[in-house]
Amino acid sequence: MSAGNENNATPRRRKLIEVALPLEAISKASKADKDRKVGTIKNIHKWFAPMPTPAWRAILFAAVVDDPEDVDKRAELLRIIEGLVPANGAAPSAEALKKARAALDEQEQELPIVLDPFCGGGSTLVEAQRLGFPTLASDLNPVPALVTRVETQLIPAVLGKPAVSGPDGGIAGIDDDPMAGLLADIQHYARLVEEKVKQQVGNLYESVENGEIVAWLWARTVPCANPACGIPVPLYNSPWLSKQKGREAWLRPVIGGESVRFEIGKGVATEIPEATKRKGKGGKFACLACGTDIEEKYIRQCGVNGQMSLQLMAIAVDDEIGRRFIPEQNNDVMDVIGLPDDVPDADIPPKALGFRVQAYGMTKHADFYTPRQLHMLGAFSRVVAEVPEWVTRDGGDAQQAVTIASVLAICVSKLAMANSSQARWQIDSRHGSAKAQPAFGRHAIPMVWDFAEVNPFVDAAGSWSSQLKSMLSGIRVLPRDVEPGVCIQSDARKAGSHLPAGSALIATDPPYFAQINYADLSDYFYVWLRRAAGRMHPDLFGTITTPKTEELIANPYRHGGPEKARQYFIDGFAEVFASLKEASRPDLPLVVIYAHRQEETKDGELSSSAWDALLESMITAGIGVVGTWPLHATHSSRQVGQGANALASYIVMICRPRAESATSTDRRSFLSTLRRELPEALKPLQQSSIPAVDLAQAAIGPGMAIFSRYKKVTEPDGTSMRVRTALSVINEVLGEVLSEQEGDFDTVTRWCIKWFEQHQWEQGPFGEAELLANALNTAVSGLEDAGVVKARANKTELLKPEVLSTSYALEKDHRISVWEVAMRLSRVLEGKGAGSGIDAAGELLARARTRIDDDAVKELAYLLYSICERKGWSESGRRFNNLVSSWPDLQMAARAAEKRGGGMVSQSELFFGSSNEDEDQLF
Repeated sequence: MSAGNENNATPRRRKLIEVALPLEAISKASKADKDRKVGTIKNIHKWFAPMPTPAWRAILFAAVVDDPEDVDKRAELLRIIEGLVPANGAAPSAEALKKARAALDEQEQELPIVLDPFCGGGSTLVEAQRLGFPTLASDLNPVPALVTRVETQLIPAVLGKPAVSGPDGGIAGIDDDPMAGLLADIQHYARLVEEKVKQQVGNLYESVENGEIVAWLWARTVPCANPACGIPVPLYNSPWLSKQKGREAWLRPVIGGESVRFEIGKGVATEIPEATKRKGKGGKFACLACGTDIEEKYIRQCGVNGQMSLQLMAIAVDDEIGRRFIPEQNNDVMDVIGLPDDVPDADIPPKALGFRVQAYGMTKHADFYTPRQLHMLGAFSRVVAEVPEWVTRDGGDAQQAVTIASVLAICVSKLAMANSSQARWQIDSRHGSAKAQPAFGRHAIPMVWDFAEVNPFVDAAGSWSSQLKSMLSGIRVLPRDVEPGVCIQSDARKAGSHLPAGSALIATDPPYFAQINYADLSDYFYVWLRRAAGRMHPDLFGTITTPKTEELIANPYRHGGPEKARQYFIDGFAEVFASLKEASRPDLPLVVIYAHRQEETKDGELSSSAWDALLESMITAGIGVVGTWPLHATHSSRQVGQGANALASYIVMICRPRAESATSTDRRSFLSTLRRELPEALKPLQQSSIPAVDLAQAAIGPGMAIFSRYKKVTEPDGTSMRVRTALSVINEVLGEVLSEQEGDFDTVTRWCIKWFEQHQWEQGPFGEAELLANALNTAVSGLEDAGVVKARANKTELLKPEVLSTSYALEKDHRISVWEVAMRLSRVLEGKGAGSGIDAAGELLARARTRIDDDAVKELAYLLYSICERKGWSESGRRFNNLVSSWPDLQMAARAAEKRGGGMVSQSELFFGSSNEDEDQLF
């Protein structure tokens, strides 16, 4: 981490977070947390882009504990943090938590109130409470405010109370688990809710013999664009219903009269007609009867004209044997049911970030649901609203009544996520039966052509019982021995005014500029939560929809275009940080976490409206960045395709008020300071094996630490340097620093870098190659001998990693280079079959490090990725990013190989063979 020189008149102790963090342990635990499907607070309710709980646990501890300025004592604190972040992403052990709390108790001042003005899913406050901090949470959006209130205020207030519904006064189990009574009550009243709802709307859900219906699979339809045909054309993405081995099932369309019906094909579907498949991206299909193309523009017009309808394609049924599919039984079931009287009347905004449905005629939130789903969700909302009366009637107190009913109200909200036309049918041949997947696979509401309507009264994905199970698994991981916090609905601009000045530790993960449309997306949940929980939480649900006017995102549809939206964001966050600065305890840093990738401008420069807007607002408020940490926490199933150069790290910014004595400087001095200090600041980033794709992003921190220490940086024309310009300058100096590292490489590697930058893997003139080689005091023939190039017919080219043989006798290589080792590591790492993968690559690294500096291999990968990003070579960039990202695992595998000692050579022969191999095979 980089820390700027500070000129505060009063000396202060640096906090541990300003000096050291066990990044590898935190990142590993954070990634595991992201990958966890159950046993995480994410199970309580959906929120958008939540920060991993292990990261918050570590950050909050390190932000309060003083750095001991002693290597051994610091190492002890770092071990405490490692204990707080188990590698599996779970909560820490009681012993680890005891050690952490003891260290916190040793601080000179009492623990501060942890304030998060953008509380989201509540992870900041839950982990603060786990460590023993008092908490204050706020959010303008009522949905996260309710979720966090339940987690940190309501549930802690009823811990240790006997179950209202239990035998023997409900005291059974609470001695062993203070949450036992609450868990028993939630399950009891959830069953009562389901029974009453089923009495009201259960008749709308038909049954089948010898099994129970799990889901109805629907497709939207439009009339064929060919007037001579005109049949309703079902729009669906795939004919597959299941690819589970031995239970393959698919749709077989049958054209009859003026309609299409579906039969169920079984087994390997070799006879599926091509015409049934979706045509390319977007809404482009073909009529099943006449083959006419159905274009997206036409589909949109049909939707706007009210000509889009629904057709039932198949029904998923579970029986004693497993899951099977049957054809539709009653296709006009929706016409029979009709709409309820009290449908949600909230409008979908005409234009909104992440929304695609308006162009197809969907204008109301009720349009997301089938009539049956509207009846069902309305019934669940009404019945849950009665639960407080049930609890008090049964002898429970007011706290228990509100807590139990609030939890069940959130279950209704979760039920809506799985019961709308946004729920997709997921075909998964690897992990069991196909099943319904809830809405919000990404932070958007796209147009979904075919969807699954689940049965809420069976024990299957998307049902009421499944929402309850998920909720309970999330509640069980909440801490038991904590004091209730406070959670309010509040504009973040005023968050600091809700507690005494100078009393708080500010820790927050603010909105991501224009990437997530939080308030508009939250209306999806709000319309049901307001019905179920509005009377219990009138302070949260007083408006028809979520508040939007004050929402701090750069929404161009609300603010008259991108530039005005950007300025609104900057002005708003300047107010936020000014308020938070007043609330922040003077001896503590402000911790702000951000994760947004810089984009490339038309001129080829890296920039980011999100980053420069947030940083500009900080500087306007008189706050400077004094350091940063990158945390690698991307889960393995992220929406972006695997292998893409997508941002993988959160950037933890350590901030403090800028000293009043801060001086101004000019551009030249700023550049000079950057060139002097940035190289040292980059070393811990590279040593932490931050992915190459994130290095430029992480370098923003130490670069801005330098920029923000000054009151002003003056341009040659006398104007103040803008943050956007500063970011550009930081990127330029980063490139210079990486390029200067070339001097640390051997001659062969330096030649390869320069040739790669000009030609990548393409052929170039032999004469040019020889001139470059001569300048570096070598020759092309020597480079061929080193095994890095191929020279034929007056042409020269670098050998791609994938053409290198897996057989490599490194011990007999008389001219080994960092380049060759890096390429062969990449080859083995990304290969398939025997002699490939992490273990084999670790074996090679163990052997190579006896002859070269393995850190040089990683530095080379960083440099090559930087070149690829600048040149737009995405596939090569992906390869080098993967090498850097895998470095911790490679080192672990290498250490394991070294421990095997004498057996290492024989195993290497197994992986890499002998050196007696025809030269052409090398190429």
